[in-house]
Amino acid sequence: MYAAVFVGGAAGSLLRELFTVPIPGAPFLTETFGINIVACFILGWLYSIRHKVHAHVLHLGAVGFCGGLSTFSSFVAELERLAETTGWYVITAFGAEIAIGLAAAALGEALGRKYLPWRHPE
Repeated sequence: MYAAVFVGGAAGSLLRELFTVPIPGAPFLTETFGINIVACFILGWLYSIRHKVHAHVLHLGAVGFCGGLSTFSSFVAELERLAETTGWYVITAFGAEIAIGLAAAALGEALGRKYLPWRHPE
């Protein structure tokens, strides 16, 4: 279990460093916005298959990979940077990232339930 978290976390952290970029034309969003939304989607999908896979897959994917991919500390640091610019940017970034992250998780969970080929009849 620890090895799965370690490997997933390392992979997620490396991908975060590679794909964290400012979004052109949207100075009111954090640089980790896109990567955090992807992590929310993956977490939603993993939630939908949680009873169908081994626990180590969840440790690798949810705890390790998505934990390394998304980052609350960078999100807060970027909110602080935006707050230095204007109060409206930080409020917009916070609200957008939370709302869209929840929507991405719900979408991932819904798609996982609908298109999972090995699902049990419900």
